[in-house]
Amino acid sequence: MYLSQLTLNGGNRLVLKELGNAHKLHQQIMHAFPDEQRDTSRNDWNILFRQEPDSEVVLVQSDLEPNWSNLPPQYLSDRVELPLAVKPFNLSVEQVAAGRILQFRLRANPSKRDNQTRKTIGLFRAADQLAWLERQAERCGFRLQGVDVIPSPNVFGQKGDKSAPIRISTALYQGVLEVTDPEVLLNAVQQGIGRGKSYGCGLLSIARLQS
Repeated sequence: MYLSQLTLNGGNRLVLKELGNAHKLHQQIMHAFPDEQRDTSRNDWNILFRQEPDSEVVLVQSDLEPNWSNLPPQYLSDRVELPLAVKPFNLSVEQVAAGRILQFRLRANPSKRDNQTRKTIGLFRAADQLAWLERQAERCGFRLQGVDVIPSPNVFGQKGDKSAPIRISTALYQGVLEVTDPEVLLNAVQQGIGRGKSYGCGLLSIARLQS
């Protein structure tokens, strides 16, 4: 897998416009990957991204190595050195052995499907958002050891001028987890957690606990 850390140019009008439209930002990110006729390229290559809190830094994780030179001129900050912006990384079962304690960050779309309307609805109460993550953890190979549920702005997206805007609710989770099933956890890291992956949700970042 590859992890890219991009600092966008906050003085660029196109950047500012696309930071307010997650659909357009997703399309821009996809320009860094092969232009093939695929209907499910994001899923096929496990492309996930997250804008970091209160910053213009965007993390992008993918199975394929991206080519960020395909972005428009001045889209990235002058501080970004493209060869250094992309790093390969591979997690092994040994690195996330059962019982290991890791720190994590996840921006997600905590939501559920309404039993009557069958529509997806967001969860807004902190207690409901935490309960959602606890359920995800159980099926994704880890157990929460401590977590902060941080309010996060809604994400908006619009495919075209005539299409209705889409709004999804998000929450930022930061804390500590215990690995219960390494292989299942690795799969969750690669494929993401929850809905809204095309809108910057689902990227689970894990790291060794800082002493």
